[in-house]
Amino acid sequence: MSGHDDKLSKFKLTLKRASAPDSSEVHTLEKWRALFYKLQLVGEYPNEKIGFGTLSCRLPDKNTFLITGGQTGHLAYLQPHHYCRVTHFDLKKGHVIAEGLIAPSIESLTHFELYESDPNIQFIFHVHHHKLWEYMQTSGKEVPRGFIKNQESGIFILKGHQDEIIAFSTTAEEAGKLVLDLYRKIITGEPES
Repeated sequence: MSGHDDKLSKFKLTLKRASAPDSSEVHTLEKWRALFYKLQLVGEYPNEKIGFGTLSCRLPDKNTFLITGGQTGHLAYLQPHHYCRVTHFDLKKGHVIAEGLIAPSIESLTHFELYESDPNIQFIFHVHHHKLWEYMQTSGKEVPRGFIKNQESGIFILKGHQDEIIAFSTTAEEAGKLVLDLYRKIITGEPES
């Protein structure tokens, strides 16, 4: 959990109060998040009461994205007010500016770095699972920060971030398929589709 504590110390936020996103904006993210919650890829660590798992999508203004709110992992289903828009970053200072009724996930900076790496990336699904993470670590899917350039789709783990798995793609279906294929292979033993 020390990696999570370290992220908190580097995360500075300015939250501008604004209306919640429309239901239509969060529909696709919520569909996938609800499934990941059922599979225990999104949730809350019971002892620490720290939520895990963050989903985001790029908005039509290429410099902004919609992301799940911080500390919502304990909820099986999110409402539009549990999401917010991230509108600006200062990576050097670790500063995020967001709009909405809830603070964004502390993973906002990681999501921003990925969106910056390729303008075609539209969805990022950041889940947690120890067995999947162990498999990814032993199969050479661990990468350092600053890792991905000019890649529209993929799944990886970040060096030093235990249990965290990040899938990204140009569509929600592809990003979700990357996560589900890994889950089926490792947890249920089904072949990848």
